[in-house]
Amino acid sequence: MNRLAIAALSAMLAAGSVLAKEDPDAIKRKALEDIRRELTSLENLKAEKLEALEKKEAERWDTRYRNAAHAKENEEKSRSLEEKYGRLASDLTRLEEELVKARNEAKDKADEAAAIQSGWDAFNATIKRVVDGAAENLSLDVPVALEDRTLRLSRAGDLLAAKSGSQPATQDALSAFLDVSLIRLDQTLIQSVASRQAVFAGGRPAEAWRLQLGTVFVGELEKSGKGESQILLRTGNLQGKTFVWREDLAQDYNRLLAASISDASQGKTSVNLPMDVLQYKSLGSGFVKGEEESLSKRFASWFKGGGVTLYPLFAVGIIALLMIAERLIYFARKNTNARAFTARFLQLAESRRWQEARDLCSKSGSALARTLGALAAHGEQSRDSAEKAVREAMLREVPALEKRLPLIAAMGAAAPLLGLLGTVSGLVTLFKVLNQLGANDPKVLAGGISEALINTETGLAIAIPVLLLHGFLNEKLDTMNAALSSAALETLNKIWPKG
Repeated sequence: MNRLAIAALSAMLAAGSVLAKEDPDAIKRKALEDIRRELTSLENLKAEKLEALEKKEAERWDTRYRNAAHAKENEEKSRSLEEKYGRLASDLTRLEEELVKARNEAKDKADEAAAIQSGWDAFNATIKRVVDGAAENLSLDVPVALEDRTLRLSRAGDLLAAKSGSQPATQDALSAFLDVSLIRLDQTLIQSVASRQAVFAGGRPAEAWRLQLGTVFVGELEKSGKGESQILLRTGNLQGKTFVWREDLAQDYNRLLAASISDASQGKTSVNLPMDVLQYKSLGSGFVKGEEESLSKRFASWFKGGGVTLYPLFAVGIIALLMIAERLIYFARKNTNARAFTARFLQLAESRRWQEARDLCSKSGSALARTLGALAAHGEQSRDSAEKAVREAMLREVPALEKRLPLIAAMGAAAPLLGLLGTVSGLVTLFKVLNQLGANDPKVLAGGISEALINTETGLAIAIPVLLLHGFLNEKLDTMNAALSSAALETLNKIWPKG
């Protein structure tokens, strides 16, 4: 707009300069007319510019309005998004909390499942140990219905030994194990006589009648042939409980047993057995030949029952008795009538017959004679020389007299300790057997304790006489030492009264 005005004024000035040469009024009118035209043009231009400006302003306000609307819309969208984000964040926090809770619950469930599985495995392991223990100890039980019980225990063990990736059939295994226990219980209630194939002495098979009174008594009688009878006995006390058939019954038991089984096979409801079955069920004591053995056999059986500890016990006792016998013989040889010998020696010494005194001492082998002989050897010298010779002689004699006595005392003290060791060892063996077989049989318990106490009895039986004889030997030693000292001092005082 300014450029146009400047251009118009330039044109007017140019025209004015041209018109200045012409009529001044015409020039002024013309200039005025030009100015009017220019003003009109300028007003038109202004109107156009105003119109454009209004249009621009309208567009600006319209743009501003639209921007404001868009800003409001965006603000509403932002608010909506913020609300949605808040809800999503809250949901995310809740989901994270639920996820942590779910993970903790899953871990707890996994730990619980692991604990249950561990407990189940431990239960299965316990059942398997019980089944295996029952299978191992089956051979120690009375062999009735043994085949069926063995098969059921074997099946129970197979069911518990599950393959990799599978669970053991514990319920079926327990059922099989309980069946074994029920079979064992049923066998205790059986009272029957039946025909079956049996094996007698020497492995001879024969058809026989079997009389069974539960698990307390089982006896068999051969139907024909030799007509032998046999009963089922345990083979030992603490050395195992395997059952064997014994036909070497003592006295008339074989004949009476055969008659009883024969009566039962003929259908008699009551038979008399030639034994107390309640005592028989443990060991069958008193029914087998050879129980009334000779003294040497009974001693051998007693010695065997005491175990290996009796060997050192008897060795200690024998050695101690031999040393005691040697000491008794030694004291008897070295001892003499001290008073009579001293009187004879003094008679010779007072008369200064030292050679005869020495000859007298050399003829006797006693300790007193050797001591006084040393004195006689120095009789012609001073009292000091004689005293020294007597002390030297006594120092030589006393150790010889005391020889072996401390060792005898030690053996007397060691004997009861060895007996106690054997008792403890026997009790350990007894408890091992009780752990396997239980304490249902009082004879097993009493027999085991009896065997264990054999060692204590033997130890005391050896220690008491050894200690008493050791005391006797000590008394003899003291008497001989007193006699030596008294005789030597008496002789010195009489020969050298003024010292």
